[in-house]
Amino acid sequence: MTTVLYTGGAGRMGSVIREGLAGRYERVVLYVRSEPTEPLFPGEEVVIGDLDNLDALTAAAQGVDVIVHLGAVADEASFDRIRSANIDGTYHVYEAARRAGVRRVVFASSNHIIGFHPSSERLDETATVRPDTFYGVSKAFGEALASLYHDKWGVESVLLRIGTFRPKPEDVRQLALWLSWRDGIELTRCAIESGPVGCQVVYGCSANTDRWWDADAGWAAIGFVPQDNAADYASEVDFGAPAPRYHGGAFTAPEYEGGIW
Repeated sequence: MTTVLYTGGAGRMGSVIREGLAGRYERVVLYVRSEPTEPLFPGEEVVIGDLDNLDALTAAAQGVDVIVHLGAVADEASFDRIRSANIDGTYHVYEAARRAGVRRVVFASSNHIIGFHPSSERLDETATVRPDTFYGVSKAFGEALASLYHDKWGVESVLLRIGTFRPKPEDVRQLALWLSWRDGIELTRCAIESGPVGCQVVYGCSANTDRWWDADAGWAAIGFVPQDNAADYASEVDFGAPAPRYHGGAFTAPEYEGGIW
């Protein structure tokens, strides 16, 4: 049986993933900043701590097989905020994994790591890193850190470049990047349970007809077969707005709502 630790397990994506995988693992540790307001699922236990506390993270990771690292500032913010949570925090996760003997980290990377590629380009896992935000830069750091910890200390990683995790797509860009809740749960399960992967990039999207990513190699590496297709919701999407020029869409703009990001 597998033991799993979630960072960010009570967040927007983490809550959906945990519910979908509830009862599947022998022991589940929620490493959270404060006591969850929602009831726990069977087998879950709570450890209160911050991502900046390496000692607490290391203690929480004892006896854990896989860390699912979802904890982060999940939107664009000042570099200082991004650095503290997403850069320093991810280092602490990997260092805690090394110290505690954790076998694998499932890292929630992001489509924003390749946001400045033109939307006309179909990308695979070898695409050059071209982040569109400080948030994207932090995910590029996380992927580089994962490579180091695998090559030097043998910690495996599945690097999930997550698209848009929503109940259904909401705009033209999301018709390419959408990851349904059902597929997101299955993607995470495969990332946790697959055989040896080394350090593997996997694009996190559903089987969208218009997807911008050649994701087959990464999906095959972990045995993921998506079931949903954003095209099924195309009639509900507003096509009046201009098509995005880049993978990152509006996130590539130098300014946002009149102010610097």
